[in-house]
Amino acid sequence: MKKAIVVSLLLIWSVMLLSITTGEVYNKVSSFYANLRSFQAKVQQTNYYAQLKKTITYKGTIYFTPGRMLMHFDDPTVQRLKIENGRIELYDASSNTLFKSLMQPEYEKLNPVEILQSYWNKSKVSIISETKDRVNIELVPQNDDFIQSLSATLDKNNGLIYKLSYKDKTGNSVTYNFSSIKLNQGIPSSVWKYDYPKNVQIIES
Repeated sequence: MKKAIVVSLLLIWSVMLLSITTGEVYNKVSSFYANLRSFQAKVQQTNYYAQLKKTITYKGTIYFTPGRMLMHFDDPTVQRLKIENGRIELYDASSNTLFKSLMQPEYEKLNPVEILQSYWNKSKVSIISETKDRVNIELVPQNDDFIQSLSATLDKNNGLIYKLSYKDKTGNSVTYNFSSIKLNQGIPSSVWKYDYPKNVQIIES
């Protein structure tokens, strides 16, 4: 009987050692990204279109510095999304079209590096699961017209995001998986430049 009690206490203690609160996660995320000068990583973006019941996966690289972000995909086709100085550019090689527009203020922090912090304080946040090194969380925004839910896998020790996904009110979803992550390293200025084809179709709004 005593042995069973001891085993039970040890199990409870091990669970307590593993557990982390949503407040602790938020503090780690906030501290980590407050000190982030640059972020580079291989990114796999998976888009699910509910109405079409179709999934498309893009593979490429993401670059981020405060106020500026670029995602460049090479597979299955070249796509390039750049956000800088309140403007957004999206180039699609398959249609040879470049879309340019002003970024609406409410969407400026919807990039995969900053979206969690943008939604945290206006969402119900839950710990879904955790291991020794990782924690999975879910955010359910309150009274948001666009996002239905977000989920993320983070480094439990420092708040670094390894996986992020969000689902909109129409059932569409986007999932980002990051790998080969480089933090606070110099990003060549050439990364932000791109020579579009001379016959590219430009659509501005």
